[in-house]
Amino acid sequence: MKDHKTSKTDDKLEQLRSVEQYASQRDINEAETRHKVIDFIIHDFLSWPKNRVVVEEFIAPGFADYVLKKTNGDDLLFIEAKRAGVFFELPIPHAADETSCYISIAKLLSDSDIKAAMQQVRTYCFDSGCEYACITNGFEWIFFKTFEKGKRWESLQAFVVRNLGFFVQEYTKATNNLSFVAVTERSSLPTLLSSAPPKDRNVYYPKEKISSYSHTITANRLAIKLRPIVNRYFGVIKDDDTEFMERCYVSQREYLGTSDGMRSLIHDSLSPFFESFGVQQLEDTGKGGRLGGRLTKNLKQNRKGEVLVLFGGKGAGKSTFIKRLLHHNAPRWLREHAAIAIVDLLKVPEDIAVIRSAIWQGLVKQLDTEGLLDADRDTLTRDLFSDRFSTARKQDLAGLPVASEAYNLKLNSLITTWKQDMAYCAERLVNHLATKERGAIVVIDNTDQYSSEIQDFCFSSAQEISDRLKCVTLISMREERFFDSKIHGVLDAFQNSGFHISSPRPAEVFKKRLDYTVTILEKREPNEDDELGQADLDFIKDSGTYLKILSREFSSDRSPLNNFLTACAHGDIRLSLDLFRSFLLSGYTNVDEMISNRTWNFQVHQVIKPVMIPNRYFYEESLSDIPNIYQLRSTRHGSHFTALRILRKLAKGVDPTAPSYFATAELRAYFAEIFSMQEDFEKNLDVLLRHGFVESDNRLDAYSESVDRIKITAYGLYMLGDLAYYFTYLDLICTDCGIFSEETSNYLTEAARKEYQFFTRGERVERVKVRLERVEKFIEYLKQEELREREMYSLGMPEEDMFSTKAETNFKTEKTRVLKSAKRQSFKQQPRRPNGAT
Repeated sequence: MKDHKTSKTDDKLEQLRSVEQYASQRDINEAETRHKVIDFIIHDFLSWPKNRVVVEEFIAPGFADYVLKKTNGDDLLFIEAKRAGVFFELPIPHAADETSCYISIAKLLSDSDIKAAMQQVRTYCFDSGCEYACITNGFEWIFFKTFEKGKRWESLQAFVVRNLGFFVQEYTKATNNLSFVAVTERSSLPTLLSSAPPKDRNVYYPKEKISSYSHTITANRLAIKLRPIVNRYFGVIKDDDTEFMERCYVSQREYLGTSDGMRSLIHDSLSPFFESFGVQQLEDTGKGGRLGGRLTKNLKQNRKGEVLVLFGGKGAGKSTFIKRLLHHNAPRWLREHAAIAIVDLLKVPEDIAVIRSAIWQGLVKQLDTEGLLDADRDTLTRDLFSDRFSTARKQDLAGLPVASEAYNLKLNSLITTWKQDMAYCAERLVNHLATKERGAIVVIDNTDQYSSEIQDFCFSSAQEISDRLKCVTLISMREERFFDSKIHGVLDAFQNSGFHISSPRPAEVFKKRLDYTVTILEKREPNEDDELGQADLDFIKDSGTYLKILSREFSSDRSPLNNFLTACAHGDIRLSLDLFRSFLLSGYTNVDEMISNRTWNFQVHQVIKPVMIPNRYFYEESLSDIPNIYQLRSTRHGSHFTALRILRKLAKGVDPTAPSYFATAELRAYFAEIFSMQEDFEKNLDVLLRHGFVESDNRLDAYSESVDRIKITAYGLYMLGDLAYYFTYLDLICTDCGIFSEETSNYLTEAARKEYQFFTRGERVERVKVRLERVEKFIEYLKQEELREREMYSLGMPEEDMFSTKAETNFKTEKTRVLKSAKRQSFKQQPRRPNGAT
């Protein structure tokens, strides 16, 4: 049986065949051509709505037959209609079955009818500033650009539809290029009518010729003993560590961040998309806010079953929030009247059977608070399995003497079977808890690691648990995973059953954990019975000094370390902690100098490197959490500046404290029409989404056609305003960048080799000089590329507004300071050579 979409397509094609037969008469006048043929193609076949098409619009000195309009009312495409009796003499086709092709405008103009029609519609386009036009006699269609900067019009290529058979035989091509959705949302005309693709430019990668590029560096001297401590206190809070949870939990989830004096609200707030599903913003009051109140109310009022969803971004702290609310610091009433079962699926494989087993086994284990399943047989049959035992005495055990071996063997077999039925056991345990005036709260956590199909199964399981056990079930989900899920309708049915939690303030997370770790270290100070050696005492003392210095950094809104980690994480506290652990242990972190001075004022270049490449000498984008914003994503037709241009378009005119959403289709159209770089746009937007520089309304974290609206984030503002121009950032990414200039690539390669040699010899000042020269060369190259693009695409921006100009200006300021810092450092430190370096 055909689906609705296929049936509709078949109807269209059948109608088109009738129209094709009608048009082939070739003697109908212009009015009939328009009414019978062209109207059908435009409106019925290509689905252009009539309120986006103006007919007979006056444009001196005459009337334009059809004008297809943009959303804002501007002209998008002019169509000049001639009667079907007017023949267009087209060049001979390459093949007998050719229904469409590209033909140069110069060739087409050799036919007087085509020339007259094209010049007529071109005049209309010039008067209104419209770039695209079409002439048609109903049977043949010629689409063309009316002008292109830097090219003679006659040299451009027109897309020619030789006959109406094109719309039948090449249906997909027709709809993908000329339909309303294709033209208005996918910007198909710039691609369809672009000039011949630009000549391929060779791309060179400096890193490919650097033999030492993959070398790693050793960690700092405290790392060996500090690593297990750091992994524990800057990772996931363990279930059994209530003191750690209470001392380090951060409930503050709205906060301000500062970047060069600009204050901006950077918490991940509830998006309009989720508000439309009735999802509520959760204020963390310390007792779970509305969610904690909802759970308590459900138990107090003995509500029979409800599924609640806790939404939050990646690494927002959903699991930590749940554990603190229900395990470590439950409100008194919940503590006394609730039995909590938290099923964590983080390490459970993506297999429905395995997941189902893990859920029900986890439930039973945690709901069996009295150990009933391990009790003797009499207790089981009396307190837990009394319903089935009662039935069994009437059936399976009927007629068997209670003291007989047959009775006992049969009963033992039945109990074994009942114990293996986990769902039944869970149901009986909940009923038993009810006799003790305790209700069950079930949590299914960390489902967001799975595919959409498996997540749907997890949600169905939550519903099953809620229905069968008559209890409240809470399931946690990442927002970006929700869009592809099938539970939208479920949330409509359970209005206001969703809660959104924002991530906590990173600075508070770091500061609390640093201070707590210092107290843990200080507890290890020796007493009379300790056998700590001098090395241990020195380690404790130095580590305490080191961590206290870092703690002070997170008390300052102007700290480069605070700002950089806060921006990079963009609400992902898990990632933020990962980056901080790398920074703490990195060989680039000058622990000896810091400890010697007992205080430290971080410069931004002292932060960027240990975070971006904590264990490597050279930067590799695929191995770093911080992407290369200047990377060539599409070497055939791409730019170093596409990602920054996306960020600038999103940031233009927005309130940094509350950035507004921007239609992705409009943004894509801009890059297609101005730069003909649709693929490059999509690849760069994918990177920006994955790393949190931009955020989609539905929180999808990878590019697809489902990303309808996006906004810039604090991380995006930080990259656009600061990070992209820092000397250290440019220094790291330049050797990993694709370069169009072979000479520049070779220069960067040789500079990297020299720098590495100076590093292994400990010649710090000389090494910094080479790095400065390298960045200067890279900025010169970027500037030439940007100037070339400014001219090629008629961007018209003043030179001072160019990205490369800002990098150049910033570099001049940083150059003197960086060199002075390298010369000033009197602290003698042995170079930490890369592993295996000689």
